[in-house]
Amino acid sequence: MTKSMLFLAASAVALAASPAFAQNQNVSMSGIVVDYSGEVSGDGDFSGATVEVSGTFGRDLEVSGASVEVDANVGEDLEASGGAVEVSGTVGGDAEISGGAVDIDLQVSGRSDISGGAIDVTRNSSFAGDVEISVGAMEFAGHAQSDLDIEFGDMDFTGQVDGVADFRGHNREGFFRRRDRSEVEISGTLASGGEICAHEVRFMDGAQVNGPLTVRADSEPEYASGFDASNVTYVDRDGERCRD
Repeated sequence: MTKSMLFLAASAVALAASPAFAQNQNVSMSGIVVDYSGEVSGDGDFSGATVEVSGTFGRDLEVSGASVEVDANVGEDLEASGGAVEVSGTVGGDAEISGGAVDIDLQVSGRSDISGGAIDVTRNSSFAGDVEISVGAMEFAGHAQSDLDIEFGDMDFTGQVDGVADFRGHNREGFFRRRDRSEVEISGTLASGGEICAHEVRFMDGAQVNGPLTVRADSEPEYASGFDASNVTYVDRDGERCRD
């Protein structure tokens, strides 16, 4: 019993490394509970059941766990995965994020690959490179400065995409092989148009489509009063699946 208590105490001390100790080196930690804050000139690698990481990392940062919270400035690439994932800060390279429930408040300079059951992207988020997202239910309020590719079940899009938008609804065929019932509401800006394929498509107040946009759906899109639909072309999906 005494040995176990001493081991746990030593582990707690190791996980509480000071910023001064963390400078100019790589840091790798794992455990049931990992809580780390520091400045690292190299890489960071953290894993555990509950993981909280904050600080500055000169190169790559990789974090995984059942519950993951990251608030960091990462010089190169970020990888974060878990059951519940919250990420905030900046990424100088690419970002790869996956989880059951994912909350993102992030500025990414490179490409982003994001997947999850439920994803919330805040208005403060921005993505300089191309973004690919696969999700069940999503709220996207961020700014995609390049192309944005989203495969979804249900989505509320209130953000902005400067490049081409490619939004595709899941077929969601389960045990009873239910037909696709994907829905998307657009109240943000599609600056360069693109394509939307879903069961239902709705353009709400505040929506703007500034480039050619093809909408493939099972019925004509719904348009809010005053919406300019001159760039929107509707194509009856006629029961066909949305294709990658």
